[in-house]
Amino acid sequence: MVSPPTNKQILEWGLTTCVDGACLAIKSYVGHAQALVRQGTRLLFVPQIISVSKKEYTCPNFLGLPDLLKQYVPRSVELLSPTLDARKSKVALNCSYLGFGLQFASINTVRRAWKMAVEAQHAWEQSLHKHLPAEDLLQILVLGPRYLTDDPFLNGNLRGHLANLGAQVYSASQVPDDLSLELSKSMDKRLFWSGTRQSMGALEHFIHQLDGVINVAPFGCGAESLVGVLISRRAREHQIAMLDLTIDEHTSEVGMVTRLEAFCDLLERKKSG
Repeated sequence: MVSPPTNKQILEWGLTTCVDGACLAIKSYVGHAQALVRQGTRLLFVPQIISVSKKEYTCPNFLGLPDLLKQYVPRSVELLSPTLDARKSKVALNCSYLGFGLQFASINTVRRAWKMAVEAQHAWEQSLHKHLPAEDLLQILVLGPRYLTDDPFLNGNLRGHLANLGAQVYSASQVPDDLSLELSKSMDKRLFWSGTRQSMGALEHFIHQLDGVINVAPFGCGAESLVGVLISRRAREHQIAMLDLTIDEHTSEVGMVTRLEAFCDLLERKKSG
């Protein structure tokens, strides 16, 4: 079973269950878990994602996600929580997946499933990397954690509103990970979080064709407050306009649209001038 797309009810379940200090993504995640539990699910897949790339870490909340979620679901609900850690190598990460699969099937079955999964993931990523710029449209790069930039409910349909305002939207997911890693090496120090590195790599990749950058961040996120400063500094160096959008459960979609309209109007004037 898969939880439905984020909606008002799911977010409400998360808000009424989770502690106030949690970020919007965690509140939404708890809401999705609550939705599955209310449908009768008694086994939840909640991996402990420590790292997806060598010498990098994911969000601190991901590191302790299984322990955190245990506080918000009934004791009768069991969590499947394999540890996924690529700090040593991709081989170690692959072994984590295979070791998890061996709990349920034979080695041959697990290897076939793993091969199919890798091929499907690769095909999906390749489809994201294909993009043809339309010169008559505003070129805007949207950066931020994927759980915000890819969730139209949490981000107030950001991409849809930008498209309606005559913008072509780019994202960090369109840049291959190995290219992102290479481009981010221009930084004085290697970045600690994978999401931050991907954002900086995407900015370097698209920087010469952009009219503007929008950085989306959940309220209270330390990592995103840091990357916002780095993005802003780099955008200023290339005289690219930047808009910071900080989102929480109180963010008004109407207010956000007003800010997007003003931002795009500024970009249009700059482009035509």
